[in-house]
Amino acid sequence: MKKWWIGLAVLAGYCIPFVYRALLEDFKTGTLLGYLLLLVGFTVLAFIGQRWGHLLFVIAGNIVSYFISIYFASQMNTFGWGGYFKPLTAEQLILLISLLMLIPQLIAIVVAMSLEAKKRIKKITK
Repeated sequence: MKKWWIGLAVLAGYCIPFVYRALLEDFKTGTLLGYLLLLVGFTVLAFIGQRWGHLLFVIAGNIVSYFISIYFASQMNTFGWGGYFKPLTAEQLILLISLLMLIPQLIAIVVAMSLEAKKRIKKITK
């Protein structure tokens, strides 16, 4: 692993409850801006994590982010967003979105791997 502090920074970035913030933005304003920030945040963190060789931190970060989002969503049920995301509950929607966010993260990881491969090929041919 290169530069362990970058892996810790990636893990700390995943501690932001992106999915919860996206749902909260949707609930409060009815806009999809939170989902866009979620997409960008997860994709950038996955790219950085793979680029610096910290894929384990990316995997752990996704798990941590899910549980932090579930925790905050369970606190919000007392304030009345219980039926907003019908037919799903907020917790079910967090699980669904977290699983769907794996797709752009995998794409970012593949892009980072291909950039690294091109860099190695270029280095070999010199």
